[in-house]
Amino acid sequence: MTMNTPHELASEVSSLFSLPDLVIRACTVMKSPTASAQDLIEVIELDANLTATVLRLANSALYGSRGKVETLTRAVALIGHNAMRDLVLATAAVNTFRDIPAEFVDMNTFWDNSATSAVLARLIADRLRMRDAESLFLAGLLLGVGRLVFYVRRPAQYREALQQAQQNEISLADAEHRVFGFSHAELGAALLESWGLPEKLTLPVRHQLDPAATPDFAKEVAVIHLAGDLAANLAPCLKTEYEPETYRPDSRATNSMQLLGLTPATLKEISLEAQVASLEIIEILHPCTSVTY
Repeated sequence: MTMNTPHELASEVSSLFSLPDLVIRACTVMKSPTASAQDLIEVIELDANLTATVLRLANSALYGSRGKVETLTRAVALIGHNAMRDLVLATAAVNTFRDIPAEFVDMNTFWDNSATSAVLARLIADRLRMRDAESLFLAGLLLGVGRLVFYVRRPAQYREALQQAQQNEISLADAEHRVFGFSHAELGAALLESWGLPEKLTLPVRHQLDPAATPDFAKEVAVIHLAGDLAANLAPCLKTEYEPETYRPDSRATNSMQLLGLTPATLKEISLEAQVASLEIIEILHPCTSVTY
């Protein structure tokens, strides 16, 4: 069997999983050095649902605004162009993947985990006072999109990967490599590249499983690696009364912590903050999910 490359497989879904024209227009406006905030606002206002979601995100505790943000003009003024771009993209990404078949994955659970990764990435970046923390929110949200592409385009082969992981007691990423020749991380990065997203976003997704392999943006990749690792520990407990188990970083996560100068105590504080913020972001981005407070 001839194996596809990640980019070849991503290209198969370029029409199925493509950003809406309005989002592309918004991103084009935001890239233009001559565009004004009003130009951006006029594009976003063309979609009432997008406008409402962006305003809800701007009012969330994660963005910590002072007072009610009732207009896009105030939202852009408070959080800036880059943050607005990432909020628009985050909203579009969730909508783009809404209709994935439920055979492989419970999409509510998938987006719960994705939103938790996004919140953790943002909170870690904020704690470290990193620039463009909002971009890391988006990268965290999109960590798992490669698996969604596998589900849709290669369902039979992905069943084989799932079986191999279980039978051979190996990680799912290792099983993906055996079956496809690459992991969901590489495939997800290829899809984001097809959307025209910058390396600062695509590299953390590509190297989420092995942060030491990244050629650039080492700190950003380390943040995303930790966010994904912590989310796997935290997300299953968000809607239950169970406390998450004590986080035990493996050697890669430990290296990421050392690179970023984070202690276990700091990560515990961030995780506690994320438990509250994640519920709010899940409800905003994926309102059909069932949230219990």
